[in-house]
Amino acid sequence: MNASAALLQALLEGEGYGLDLIERVRLRTRGAIRLLHGSVYPALRALEREGLLRSFSGESARETGGRPRRYYELTAKGRRLAHSQERAVSGLYRLVPDTSA
Repeated sequence: MNASAALLQALLEGEGYGLDLIERVRLRTRGAIRLLHGSVYPALRALEREGLLRSFSGESARETGGRPRRYYELTAKGRRLAHSQERAVSGLYRLVPDTSA
């Protein structure tokens, strides 16, 4: 699974920021996938350019030096793609079920 597919799956749980999404992927795959910062942010920007997600500024965070965090959420197009990939991805990595719904 590449970073983009993993991020789409993580965003099915709802909006999130980069570090949050990295941790979601790690937890949902029981550590089988560990995304690196260097791959996550370019992937998020590419997904946004493709119209699969949108970003917005959140509240300022102490961890970011007082700058607002950048949050990401799926668009309708991104949600459709993530759902279409969900079964295949779940089978490959035996994901921990999403219990947020």
